[in-house]
Amino acid sequence: MSKLTAQQFNEKYLVGHTFIYQRSRFLRGGPTVRTLDRAKDEGERTIVEIDIHPYYIDIDTLNC
Repeated sequence: MSKLTAQQFNEKYLVGHTFIYQRSRFLRGGPTVRTLDRAKDEGERTIVEIDIHPYYIDIDTLNC
């Protein structure tokens, strides 16, 4: 479950904000990604579109 709701994430971070995408919390670092759209609540998860594959990710995988 996400720490933030989509509304909270969208208020805190504008579209185009840069993050580090961490596929695993156990591994440090990762590629720099930029959001392309506003976050959306999808069931128990909050997802956002980014500029690299896999394109739609859970916001918990972003180093916010």
